[in-house]
Amino acid sequence: MEQAGLVKVVLADPRQLMCEGLQRALDERANLKVVAVARSRAELMAALDSVAPDVLVLNPRLELQGGTALIRDLRKLLPYLPLLTLASDASSDDPVALLRAGAKGYLSKNNDTADLIRAIQKVAEGGLYVSNELSESLAEELCAGLRTNSFARLSPREAEVFGFLAHGHTVSHIAQVLQLSVKTVSTHKSRMMERLGLASLSELIQYAITNDLIDLSEAPPVRAPDDGPTPRSLEARRSDQDRTALASEDWLASLLPGGRRS
Repeated sequence: MEQAGLVKVVLADPRQLMCEGLQRALDERANLKVVAVARSRAELMAALDSVAPDVLVLNPRLELQGGTALIRDLRKLLPYLPLLTLASDASSDDPVALLRAGAKGYLSKNNDTADLIRAIQKVAEGGLYVSNELSESLAEELCAGLRTNSFARLSPREAEVFGFLAHGHTVSHIAQVLQLSVKTVSTHKSRMMERLGLASLSELIQYAITNDLIDLSEAPPVRAPDDGPTPRSLEARRSDQDRTALASEDWLASLLPGGRRS
């Protein structure tokens, strides 16, 4: 017979020792029980298919591509399941992006087991939970009038990649222009998309237009490599930029309601 008031928890974290430690700590509580442990996305999906938890405690790093995408998928699959994020590295996860994606709570690596227990109980009751550290940080920014939007939190390189993508450039072309590897540009793109809470290129375009971050009549300058095998004249480069701007404008216009601009 199932205990009344028992909160059933699924733990999802790629670190085995962390899972084992958390499971022991939670199972010591009379009103908490870990019903499944998952160390990968596949294991998590299998667990959620076989048990009906009251709370999911998730390390966003379970998904290499980023926690926000995984949280969105889980919200679509189980929209009423409270999801609590337990970050393993405060520098790699944007708490605001995770909460916007659908998480009901956020704990950093600096929180202890007592904080986790309080957070589980809070979200199980339908509430929201953020760590004191994050609450104080957000309050300080708000009171000081220093809270910036998500775009302002991008690194200079992430913002640069955003600009190129918003104007229709491909990852391979951006890599060539910036003299970076395709893998590096893809990493900047993934981090930027996660920080902004964007799931697709069309959402990026809409975000850029809505926030007045790009001018549809202009494109980022196409920089030629400093030591290219065949240096080209400034006039030729400007001609290339003009063609790129026109092509980008047509491409962007085709994504907007009404089709191409006249």
